[in-house]
Amino acid sequence: MNGGEIIRRPPFGQHSGVGERGSETQRRILAAALQVFGEVGFHNARVELITQAADCSRPSFYQYFSSKDDLFSYLADQLGVAMIGLIEQLEPVAPDAAGLAVLADWIDDFLTLCGQYAPVFAAFHSASRHHEQLAQGSRTMGDRLDAALLNELSRTSDAPLDTRVAGAIVSGVVGILSRCGTISDRLLGPRSRPRLVRGLSLVIHRVFCGPLPGVNLLDPVRVRLPKPRPTASSIDRPVPDLGTRGGLTRQRLLEAGAKVLPERGFYDSRVDDIVKTANLSHGSFYRYFDSKDALFRVLAAGASTQLIDHLDSLHINDSGEAVRKWLKSWMEAYRDNGGVISAWQEIHTADHEMQQMSDQVAGAVLHRLVTILRKRTFGDPMVDGLALLALLERMPYSVYTIEHLAESDAIEAMLIFVQRGFFGETADQR
Repeated sequence: MNGGEIIRRPPFGQHSGVGERGSETQRRILAAALQVFGEVGFHNARVELITQAADCSRPSFYQYFSSKDDLFSYLADQLGVAMIGLIEQLEPVAPDAAGLAVLADWIDDFLTLCGQYAPVFAAFHSASRHHEQLAQGSRTMGDRLDAALLNELSRTSDAPLDTRVAGAIVSGVVGILSRCGTISDRLLGPRSRPRLVRGLSLVIHRVFCGPLPGVNLLDPVRVRLPKPRPTASSIDRPVPDLGTRGGLTRQRLLEAGAKVLPERGFYDSRVDDIVKTANLSHGSFYRYFDSKDALFRVLAAGASTQLIDHLDSLHINDSGEAVRKWLKSWMEAYRDNGGVISAWQEIHTADHEMQQMSDQVAGAVLHRLVTILRKRTFGDPMVDGLALLALLERMPYSVYTIEHLAESDAIEAMLIFVQRGFFGETADQR
């Protein structure tokens, strides 16, 4: 569809092609959809909201799109084509200052694209969960993206890499850039873009070309350690003394919620699903939780506390084997809590309380990572900490939630990111 003639859906008129007026109508609908998805998220978006924002009628909408899902699929396809085009424009990244500048310009363009399509990035997994055609299109587009960037990695990497591990590195690059693009303003501030581009280009240049003193290993940026933010556990309400039987019932509901969330996602999970899985009544649920959100906060508290505490066992001078062992244990911890972790990545900014919880957890993780990275003799601990946070989120997500990567390949790719990109060690040092 993209890049060709705008086509009306049948049976709207004898001639399916449209002129400039029809093209303008479709452009307004697409722009309005991005606005609405950005304001209320995919789950709460309705065709009526989109047509109001586009200042067009429902019949006009249905001339071009069969549903909200069809429209979202079109936007996702536009994004994928734009990303592939951007990757194919990437010039060879040489192991010198000129190569670093090329990479920085490309990352700046990539982040701009992420900003333009931020609602699509944020809502994609929720939108594709029950739509196999969209999910399959995503997998196909993901394979094309990986192939395009993998070709670039093969031209610039200073060491031979297993093809599957190289593919996982590519997924890590895309994951870091897309995730940092969505959370950097909230965690680093709205004026952080130049600093973000500079820091990310240095990290990825080290991954591609190896650590190079005077090129991508520069003097450390002195930063104030960000104030530790309260985690989800600190905003959860105290648990009253429920007695043995009440405690067991509450635990059954939590276990049911942990099972339902990865299967249905945050927005599609219902109290009905949870009580059915727990084989309990609605009355039992509301004796312990005010809402689904309240149950989710308890689950998120336990998951985030376990993962945040796990960061304390990662050390800047760890050997490659020690880091590999740590990454395996991180993946295990994520797998055990993956349904909850994946679900909160679906939370939309319009859900202010839930978004606040998500940002508090991310802020607590960033605080721990900056503490670790401040001990280096190079780099910007804040930007590198944000990039490492994104890597630790997105790579397990790609393994366990969307099943795009094998666990062993993801671990080896993450090891290269950590050792080269964040710890600044060469292949010999690994």
